[in-house]
Amino acid sequence: MSNSTSTMGSTNSKEFWESLHLDILTSNQKAMQEDYRSFIERSFIFSLLYRGCHPLELIGFRRILSIKENGYIMILKFSEPQLSGIGEEAVDEFDIHQSIRRLFPNKNICVGPLIMNRICLLITDDDPVADQLHKELSLRIAEELSVELKQHFHLDATIGIGSQQNINTIYSSFIAALSAQYHWNSEIIYYQESFQDDSNAHFDYILAEQHLLESIRLRKSEAYDYFSLMMDSIRAFSDATKRNKILEILVLSNHAMTLDSQNDIKFINYTGIAEELKDLKGEELIENAYRNFILITSYVKPQSNIDYSNHIVKATKEYLENHYSEDISLEDVAEQVNISPQYFSKLIKKTTGFNFIDWLSMLRVKKAKELLTNSNLTVKEVCFMVGYKDPNYFSRIFKKRIGITPSEYIYNMKR
Repeated sequence: MSNSTSTMGSTNSKEFWESLHLDILTSNQKAMQEDYRSFIERSFIFSLLYRGCHPLELIGFRRILSIKENGYIMILKFSEPQLSGIGEEAVDEFDIHQSIRRLFPNKNICVGPLIMNRICLLITDDDPVADQLHKELSLRIAEELSVELKQHFHLDATIGIGSQQNINTIYSSFIAALSAQYHWNSEIIYYQESFQDDSNAHFDYILAEQHLLESIRLRKSEAYDYFSLMMDSIRAFSDATKRNKILEILVLSNHAMTLDSQNDIKFINYTGIAEELKDLKGEELIENAYRNFILITSYVKPQSNIDYSNHIVKATKEYLENHYSEDISLEDVAEQVNISPQYFSKLIKKTTGFNFIDWLSMLRVKKAKELLTNSNLTVKEVCFMVGYKDPNYFSRIFKKRIGITPSEYIYNMKR
């Protein structure tokens, strides 16, 4: 057993993980830039489709992300079982974002956040194309995406394709793509095909409300479909009617949300919501409804935060502190916490945001920095003390994480 606990054992769990988290993020500038873009894109798509972009905000996002004048929405809807728990093949937003960027390097595609079991893509270009060409090009993209999701993520998804719109009216494309998925159950659905059969396109508000409340109660992803379609159906109403309908839907949604979870009831300030709605008009009412619906139902996937209270995270922290200088593996730690390596790998990635090997290598590099700073040990000696057997490999890992080799680090410290 290593005697390394004297340095790190006193560090509390939150500080320990946050420190490593920051070091890992800052150790790879290229990955950091990709993550930054992903954050910006998700924020942009959320504002554009679910919150409403202020004109100046839209201009800013367009400049940062090089968004073109025209485009359309494509919605990826994942199968429920693949989102149902830590041990399942859960969707990783960052991995999907990077995969799409690699798959379509020459296309202007923004990837939105995972909301319930959907991710929206915004695909833009300078000028609209003929409808038939749009259909051919968008179907080709959807087919490539479907293959990519199956091969690399083992995910099945239905893909709804919306109409071409100016960026300022792109919400219409979102509704078209959503409606396409609602009316048909094919793997890839182009929006025009979903309205060829009038019986499929018929919309019954009361029936949709019933389905909405049942879906919320059962925590089913279809709830978001019904809410979106209901919001679209009340757009033509007067503002006074919109306010009444929205408040009614939100009250019923909160009631359905709490029916089977009386120990976890959220306090919803309906008076405050009603006051907000009084000062809003037109689309502002719809945007406010989305925000409150998401708040009530908690259908936005939480960001990847570290769950410090998780007993597996705590046990992993303690084991890494005590054994990082030894020849340990993911399988060794999984055995210590008494779960399978596959489940342990997924759980650590889900609860901390990074892979096990990232944590281990960064912890070793942090300890190596301490030893190189506060002792006269050689690089080779430090290499062995922090758990590496090959000094050359240790130097490569150190440079990857810190940006310079151990020898360069020592030189800089002595200057």
